[in-house]
Amino acid sequence: MLSRGVVSISALIAAAISVYFVVMTAIWCVNGQLGESETVFMLGGWLLSALIFGSRAADPVYLDPLSIVKGR
Repeated sequence: MLSRGVVSISALIAAAISVYFVVMTAIWCVNGQLGESETVFMLGGWLLSALIFGSRAADPVYLDPLSIVKGR
């Protein structure tokens, strides 16, 4: 099993990438490259992943490593 520090750092990186793509999706929407429904689904997905990985980075014990993938 990975150490808590590795899980926390990798989750923080994943949250940062998610926040980056939230901003990029907003920019693409303003520029007219995305439609409204595409923007809503993309923003929803990226915000959800940012929240999940952000909470995991804050407290790596809160979620076990494979709980997101295989469920409980």
